[in-house]
Amino acid sequence: MNETGKLAVSLLLVDDHPVVLEGLSSGLAQFPELNISGTAASLAEAKLLIEQGGFDLLVTDLNMPEVSDGIELIRYAGIQQPGAKIVVLTYSDSVDNIYQVNQAGAHAYIIKDCDLEEIATSLLLVHRGGRPPLKPELEASLWRKFRETSPDEPPYGLNEREWRILELMAGGATNEEIAGTLFISDRVVRRSNTSIYHKLGVRNRSEAIARAIKENLLG
Repeated sequence: MNETGKLAVSLLLVDDHPVVLEGLSSGLAQFPELNISGTAASLAEAKLLIEQGGFDLLVTDLNMPEVSDGIELIRYAGIQQPGAKIVVLTYSDSVDNIYQVNQAGAHAYIIKDCDLEEIATSLLLVHRGGRPPLKPELEASLWRKFRETSPDEPPYGLNEREWRILELMAGGATNEEIAGTLFISDRVVRRSNTSIYHKLGVRNRSEAIARAIKENLLG
């Protein structure tokens, strides 16, 4: 609990570089809204602490010798602690990496080219259900990557983002879940929803899903 009487957001930090891990831990501990529940410098340590639980956010590096690009750990954490949120904090700005961790179930991707205050702000945003935005050029490349998996031209003039949102919407995902899956903010999801409804000629989510099913838009 912090000075305001509110429960601090509990973090489990994972990085295979002890010096980086110590610096991150001591730096984030300065923020009263955050609490460091544990740190791990290896896959074995990380798995043990994940099994024990007691954290709100898992903050992990991506490229660690014992882990297959961090994907294994992300999936493991998602299975062991489905209520916790997973944040990748890494120096890599590879679109392929962003896409892979997205598919593995991570809730956010933060590049280590920002200061501690920005990292702390982003972590608190994720805990509240928001998503720190990617750089515009990375987001554009990520949409192209998503597009490669659905190469057919979307009907009704839907763009890549709207097409993905419609697919997730039809699968029962909430706005928050869609935002998490696509690494975008809730506000962007709501704005995209409005555009989808307009292009489909419908008034709301239920009608959009019904139109998509009726016309077999989702395959």
